Amino acid sequence: MDFRLRYTQKALKDLVEIIGYIAEDDPNAASQFGGTLLDHIELLTRFPRMGSLVDQRPGVRKLSHSPILVYYRIRESQGVIEVLHLRHAARQPHASKSGSTRP
Repeated sequence: MDFRLRYTQKALKDLVEIIGYIAEDDPNAASQFGGTLLDHIELLTRFPRMGSLVDQRPGVRKLSHSPILVYYRIRESQGVIEVLHLRHAARQPHASKSGSTRP
């Protein structure tokens, strides 16, 4: 069974920030990275358990697309992979908004 992807508003905002940050220096690199990131996330529709479980968040998994971590949840009954959040791996998990501007 193939799953469908559903992005939360938070995940979409994160994606825009990440690609925007890269585009400041190199728009072509931003486009290429964004495409490979989305292709990697798309693999979850066929292999939903390829990401590892997150210890502190029951039911949440993370997929690494270096340097980005993609947090998601499998909604078995709905046939949906819910992409919750994307974060640069170098950032602290609960960094304040007044801290680094890097996604």
